[in-house]
Amino acid sequence: MTPAAFAAAYGMVPAGTAAAPATPQYLGYVTGPADRWDTIAWRAYGDPTLVSGLILTNTTVSISPVLGQGITIYCPLIPAPVPAAGTTPWNP
Repeated sequence: MTPAAFAAAYGMVPAGTAAAPATPQYLGYVTGPADRWDTIAWRAYGDPTLVSGLILTNTTVSISPVLGQGITIYCPLIPAPVPAAGTTPWNP
């Protein structure tokens, strides 16, 4: 999925809008009701354990069980993992 498609699918805004960090390696996500760090990591990366990068990027946001609504969270883009040789469905 391209960054633009990802942003559109999850209601995110491209980097460079609002008060995005200086580098364009981020997508912004505006929190909704009951959003948590792990649910944002799940939406952004498909892995709820990848919260550390979100927290380190968003140092002005408090670390709390549930985030407030309407907060812009910047999600750093991370490279997709490359499958090991011979582990693809068409090459078992």
